[in-house]
Amino acid sequence: MRRPATVFLFSSFLFVGLGTPLSVWGETRVQVGIEAPQYGATISGPSRVTVRGQARASRDYRPALFDLMLILDTSGSTRAPAGVQSVGGFGDTTILAAEVRAAERLLETLDPKSTRVGIVTFAGEYNRFTGSGMTNQANAILAQSLTANYQDVRLALHRILRRGPSGGTDMAAGVRLAVRELAALAGATSFPRPESRKVALLLTDGFPTLPFGHVNSMDPGDMEVAVRAASVGAKANIKIHTFALGIEAVSAPYACTQIARVTGGTFTPLRRPGDIIEVLPKTSFADLDMVLVTNTTTGQPASDLRVNPDGRFQATVPLVSGVNRIAVIVLATDGTKGSASVKVRYNQEESLKLEVIQDTKDLELELQELQEQNQKLEETLKQKKEKEEERAREKALELEIGLDR
Repeated sequence: MRRPATVFLFSSFLFVGLGTPLSVWGETRVQVGIEAPQYGATISGPSRVTVRGQARASRDYRPALFDLMLILDTSGSTRAPAGVQSVGGFGDTTILAAEVRAAERLLETLDPKSTRVGIVTFAGEYNRFTGSGMTNQANAILAQSLTANYQDVRLALHRILRRGPSGGTDMAAGVRLAVRELAALAGATSFPRPESRKVALLLTDGFPTLPFGHVNSMDPGDMEVAVRAASVGAKANIKIHTFALGIEAVSAPYACTQIARVTGGTFTPLRRPGDIIEVLPKTSFADLDMVLVTNTTTGQPASDLRVNPDGRFQATVPLVSGVNRIAVIVLATDGTKGSASVKVRYNQEESLKLEVIQDTKDLELELQELQEQNQKLEETLKQKKEKEEERAREKALELEIGLDR
């Protein structure tokens, strides 16, 4: 079973996933688009260029648009320590706080132009005497419908944290609600976007205990309805990646592994729940394993190569005088490859001229600053001299008055 695609940087290679997909969804095509620099562009200035673009693996050539639903466990057990320090550094953070922080950091890596984000939380009310679920309660909440306004998503995360942990674990309710919104089924409040790829990230610190079983024990019926809800999502081409946070979730992973398996997603077990803060922002849902950016004219690899979860990449490529061919090669999780290239011209002579001009401007600026400093110094000395002369006159006047007495 494969861990989710996590970013690892080795020289010019950026590995964004390891292993084999949990399920195969047909022939994959890898699309690679270079947004900058433009083909044939002339580069002046420093001998390097920033390369930006996006890569994705899919079975069609639809635009690289994503609808992403975060499914967060807010059950009572998420008030337990996550094993990492809080943001303020005072004591451990809770598992729920770690989920929220991980989601906030994930948002920082996404592009609202291509990726909408929504949030579903799940827990579940139960009878305090019998431990059985209360069937008249809504065990999942749509905290935020799919939106490109990430500030709204952040505010929703803050509300979730303020609301705090409570109740049991009705995982099926959370999956059903997420599927409803992503697939734009009856009752959905999110605006439908048929051309987007549908992805969900499910975070939980346990296993399903509702709606049928006892809140403190595992029931096969609870497992079955959770996996069945995921199967409905699979029919709508929704991929669900699951994250088991902590010893309890890792030791009883059946629901998480099966939800990932039936939807073609990935499963990640984290024995220390707080590790989700680092892992989630590095999770790729673009089905990419590796991105390589190279100046093929010189054979020199890129530096500072970064790949975001949605497949957007950015790298700094060194240049030499004349024509430079820059190639981007991408490997998908099933081994399929894709590539794109762009040629640019680096004008070294022009760059040297620009450097001389810049150096001249810098010298002129330094000279101007020195002149201004000299003027300020002269003004300060003048004021000091005037004050000393004034004090001398006052002292002379005092002496004359003393003599007259």
